[in-house]
Amino acid sequence: MRILIPNKSSRALLIGLIAAHVFGTLFAYTVYANVSSLGDGYNPESYYGIKSAYENQFGSTVFVWGIYFFVGKVLPFFLAPMGFGLIAAILIWHAFRDVYIYTNRQLFWVCNLFPHFLIWSGSSSKEQIVIICGIIIINFVARRLFSYRISNINLLFTIIALGIIFIVRPNYFAIYITIFITAFSAPLLNSIITERLSIGIWFVTFILSISLLTFALTLHETFFSEDVIKFMMRARHSFLAYTTSGSNRTDIQWNNLYDFFYTSIWGIPQGFIGPTFMEILSKPVQAPAFLEGVIYLMVILYLLYKLIQLGKSSRPLRVHIFPFIFVGFCIIFVSYPYLIFNPGSALRYKQALHPLLVLYPLLILAYNRANYFTNTNFKKQSDVR
Repeated sequence: MRILIPNKSSRALLIGLIAAHVFGTLFAYTVYANVSSLGDGYNPESYYGIKSAYENQFGSTVFVWGIYFFVGKVLPFFLAPMGFGLIAAILIWHAFRDVYIYTNRQLFWVCNLFPHFLIWSGSSSKEQIVIICGIIIINFVARRLFSYRISNINLLFTIIALGIIFIVRPNYFAIYITIFITAFSAPLLNSIITERLSIGIWFVTFILSISLLTFALTLHETFFSEDVIKFMMRARHSFLAYTTSGSNRTDIQWNNLYDFFYTSIWGIPQGFIGPTFMEILSKPVQAPAFLEGVIYLMVILYLLYKLIQLGKSSRPLRVHIFPFIFVGFCIIFVSYPYLIFNPGSALRYKQALHPLLVLYPLLILAYNRANYFTNTNFKKQSDVR
C-alpha cells in the first residue's frame, strides 16, 4: 500500500478552515455563551484558586486550566481559545491537503462545519485540547497506513498527543492507542497477518475476545453488580447534582443492570443527537441543535458503513478497520451514560470523539481513493511504455 500522493495543498482550503474556526470562536463567545453554558469556561485568572482547591493534586482539570493560564498570559480574553482553534484548523488542513482532491468535498465541509464542532473546537475546554490531539493522531495513523514513512518529529508529536489524551480524557485513550498501535505495526501486520486471515477469522476472533473478556469479568463477583451500579450512580450524580440546570433529564429509569443495557438502545443514538423531539417542542430554541444532531448521526452511520465496506474489500486495511470499529463501539457503550442526562452536555462531550468518528473515517476513505487512482495511473503509464 505504499503510495506517493502529489502535494495538492490548497490555499483556499486553508483559508476556508481558518475562517470557519475563527467564526466558531466568535460565535461561541458573543452569541452561544448568552443562551447556553460554555461548560468549563476556563478562566486563566482563576488558575491559582483551582490549583489550591485541588490541593496541588495533578489531574485533568488542573492540567487543562494550567494550559489556558499560561497561554492566556500572552493571548487574553477569548484570543487563547481562538489561537487553539486556529491550530485545529491548520492541523485539519495539514491532514487532508494531500488527499483533498480525492475527498467527497460536500461531505468534508459538512463534517467540518457542524456548528457545535466549531463552537467547542474554538472554546476553552477539555474538548478543544482533545480535538487538537486527536487530529495529530489520526494524521499520523493515515500516513502510516498508506506510506509507512513517518518522520521522528511526527512520531514524537503523536506520542505527546496520546499522553495528553490519557490525562484529559482517559476513557477515550483506549481507542486512540488502538489505532496508533495497529498503524505503527502496519508493515508487520500487512506482511504476515492480513495475507492469511479472512473476514470470517476476524469475526470469530472478535466474538471469542468478547466472550473471554465477559467470562473474565464474571469471575470478579462484584463487576456485574455493585461496580457497574456504582458507576451508574456516579454518572447520574455528576449531572443531577446541579439542580440549577433546567435541561437535566430526571425521569430516566437508572437503578440496575437491566436499566443500563436497556437504556443504551435509545441512549447511544440519542446521545449523539442531543435534544429529543419532545424537548424541542417545549424549547424551540433547541430545534437547530436537534437538526444538527440528526445529520451528525446520519453522517456517522454513513461513514461507518463505508468503513465496513472498505474493510471487507481490502485485506490489508481489514486488520486496522475492524479493531477500530470494535474498540470504538466498546468505548461508546461504556461512555454513553455521560450523554443521556443532559442534552447540552451531550452536544459538548461528543465533540471529543469528532476526530475519531468523523474525520478519521473521512481521511482513511480519501487516502484509499488516492491510493487507487495513483496505482491505476501508474499501471496505465507502465502499459503505455
